[in-house]
Amino acid sequence: MIGKLPDFFKSPHAISGKEQSASVLLALSGGADSACLLHLLSAAKSHLGFELYAAHVNHGIRGAEYGNEADRDEAFCKDLCEKLGVELFCERIDVPALAASSGESLETAARLARYSFFAKTMKARGIKILATAHNADDNFETQLFNLCRGCGIDGLCGIPESRPFPEADGIIIRPILAASKKQIISYCAENGIEYVTDSTNFEDDCVRNKLRLNIIPQLKEIFTSPERAGARLAEYAKEDSEFLESEAKTLIDTFENGIDVAVLNGIHPSIAKRVIRMAFENLSDEGLESVHIESVLDFAAEGKNGQISLPHKLCACFEDGILTFRPECEADIEPEAYSVSLPFGLTFIEGTCFAVSVSTSSDVTYPEGYMLYDTACVSAELSLSARNRREGDRIFTGGMHKRIKKLMCDKKVPSCDRSSLPLIFAGDELIFAPKCAISDIAKQKKQKQITISIFRKYI
Repeated sequence: MIGKLPDFFKSPHAISGKEQSASVLLALSGGADSACLLHLLSAAKSHLGFELYAAHVNHGIRGAEYGNEADRDEAFCKDLCEKLGVELFCERIDVPALAASSGESLETAARLARYSFFAKTMKARGIKILATAHNADDNFETQLFNLCRGCGIDGLCGIPESRPFPEADGIIIRPILAASKKQIISYCAENGIEYVTDSTNFEDDCVRNKLRLNIIPQLKEIFTSPERAGARLAEYAKEDSEFLESEAKTLIDTFENGIDVAVLNGIHPSIAKRVIRMAFENLSDEGLESVHIESVLDFAAEGKNGQISLPHKLCACFEDGILTFRPECEADIEPEAYSVSLPFGLTFIEGTCFAVSVSTSSDVTYPEGYMLYDTACVSAELSLSARNRREGDRIFTGGMHKRIKKLMCDKKVPSCDRSSLPLIFAGDELIFAPKCAISDIAKQKKQKQITISIFRKYI
């Protein structure tokens, strides 16, 4: 029976910031780390009064050639949870088949399968906290792995003590991240905590195992506790990273219509890189690699209009000194033809990133998440409408009819906007082509003056 909880254990609710009664799901493999954490959480729940659950995934990897270890681990977890009175959720997943079909490595496919099961379980039971048994040795491995891949300061932070888990509308926490593997093994021995051992942990056939089995033991022969030094480094790096992140966020919050390229070019590169990454992540769940961030900053330094293709079918668009991030497919996929009437007020054009405001006043309210694309004060008596460009469209301006297609090229309208940009009509007459021209007819002062504002969604 566990008495006083060890210093290396942190309360799941202190880490997560959730109320003390919030339920916790433990990712349980049956190894020393997760078995130790299960006992600690089980002891803590009696004091704090929260519900504790566990989840185990049988990956179907260690079969007969490993003495059916996968089935042994599943049976062990069931028995352990039954003894502690903890409800266990089990799932069998054919990870080798998943890896073969997806092209992912076995390790990656297994991780994705696990977290997908955890998310499904949490959502079904309304659990908001997922606890994993990562420890200080795991953190040190991650730091070395990141370092050898050429990481920045964020990579040196290693494994975070907590992070959002949006797939489950919850949070992932690591209550024993401060504990070394040696401390955990000793604690299990002192408290009679049984566990199983995964024999694949001793095969140096993947990068992490090579680090764990070959590199880190040599470091420990040279330095007393390199994993503790790694923990201190992670703490210092995290402090610096959080400061830089806060500076970047403060700057982003000042941009109303996208990122001001002049400001971006004038700030320190460490802040500028974070501004790019954070703005991109507002649109994508995936991050940007340093090579892509550098390409965006290099283009910004040139001060030109244009766009850069980025991963995940997104692009960085530079227009009149403003940088926005947009779906790249807008430039490649011809949108369906549309035509909408324009009453007074704001009209969002479905299937595009544009909105149109019609008002008798120049004081126009910006829709949230949109930037002003262009505006015009026109004279119009007939009903207004908007549609996208058709072949042969012309506007009467400067005493002659000019082709919209040529005007868009001449005025350098971004290519990703040309096929979906709303053209404004009064009856059958094209009176306003944003970024291109206002018709001579609409410039006459005899009719009622109307302000038309075109807005474009931005990141």
